[in-house]
Amino acid sequence: MTDTAEEQALPIGQRIGRLFLTFFKKPLLGAFLLGMTSGFPLTIILGIMTTWLREYEIDKSTIGIFTWATLPYALKVLWAPLLDRLKLGTLSSRFGRRRSWILIVCAAMALAIWSMSQLTPESHLVAIGTLSVTIGFLSASLDILVDAYRIEVTEEKDLAHSAGMYQWGYRFANLIAGAGVFLVADQLGWSFALSLLPILVLPGLLAILWLGEPKVFEDDFLREERARHSHLSPYQLQVYEAVILPFKEFILRPHWQWILLFIVLVKFGDVMASVMTGPFLVDLGFTLTEMAIANKTVGAIAAAAGGGAGIFVWWWFDTFKALLISVIFMMVTNLGFVALSVIGADTTALAITVGLENFATGAGGTVMIAYFGSLCNLSFTATQYALLSMLSGLARGFFGGFTGIAADALSWTQFFLVSTVMAGPGLIALLILWKKDIRARNLENVTQKGDI
Repeated sequence: MTDTAEEQALPIGQRIGRLFLTFFKKPLLGAFLLGMTSGFPLTIILGIMTTWLREYEIDKSTIGIFTWATLPYALKVLWAPLLDRLKLGTLSSRFGRRRSWILIVCAAMALAIWSMSQLTPESHLVAIGTLSVTIGFLSASLDILVDAYRIEVTEEKDLAHSAGMYQWGYRFANLIAGAGVFLVADQLGWSFALSLLPILVLPGLLAILWLGEPKVFEDDFLREERARHSHLSPYQLQVYEAVILPFKEFILRPHWQWILLFIVLVKFGDVMASVMTGPFLVDLGFTLTEMAIANKTVGAIAAAAGGGAGIFVWWWFDTFKALLISVIFMMVTNLGFVALSVIGADTTALAITVGLENFATGAGGTVMIAYFGSLCNLSFTATQYALLSMLSGLARGFFGGFTGIAADALSWTQFFLVSTVMAGPGLIALLILWKKDIRARNLENVTQKGDI
């Protein structure tokens, strides 16, 4: 159970009441708004763009290569220390270190998305690819900032709720960006539809202005390291704290390698299916409107429900049981696409398949986000969370680029069967974690109790 011993002793009705009242806390409402702004750029790259390119008859192998625009998600730990520590002069003095960076990145991303909306795949494929990478870089940077900000303004006991609210905002933005763009594009064209997307940076900006700047946290580990290296110049000490200490603190923990292996492997199968869902539906003959209603709308609602289920799973079950339920459910729901490839262009089958898959992804996303947050030391939130989410995105950013080649080499039925099997390594890694009982509470020998 992830509750405290005091909460576990309460009657079940009172515990459930507390669970729901928690959602109305200010930081959790802010997490919903932050999820909207943080989530929609990835929808552009993996959902909207793949369908947009296929509509212009771009081949599947090229579409698969375009998903390498998500590689910044797999590399973001390289510049996370910069975003974690560097101040932006007057802007940081006015808004704070976290919020000033969020403002700059949101403005740049809105400009990049609008610029891409003015291009067409048939004439500007290279330019679209360049802007896709730019959007991926800015989106990955925004994730670094938002993840740290969200964790730092949230009480530790509310991390699962924060993860769920973040997922709800993320999925709501998926609905607006995905279904909205498809519906508008079907009536008014792709350029106008894409030009509306920068509006989605506004919810996150409202959240940071409402919640304010989080407090700076420094634990005993950081203070002791700072005292031990007091001979360094101020600049050298700042670099040491930003670049070295977040990783040093993490690798001093027992069995840290198994945690990272599980994080890398767990999403292989899910990534294979998600990257090629758009081209798959186009090839089956679904219209943009059918995809908007059945794929995007039903999918977003199911994902939101799954996000709520993930909160309950994390709150009710032991950490490993919660993770196991999530991994198995995500693996099994990939089989729905196998059935859809046999049934063909049936909108009811599409809605059921996408609904189950998105419910599983929503639940799994909440559980994984809460798990990542529980592993972070608040003295190094941005960099450590970037490390964990980077490794989680490695499958999407690197291996996702090869999914188009696999889709060309296999039938759609074979492709989705392989995607189901590819979830196996992550499941094995989780069972090893469970057997060795490697969880956040085992890591507290490194820093003072409560820092993790």
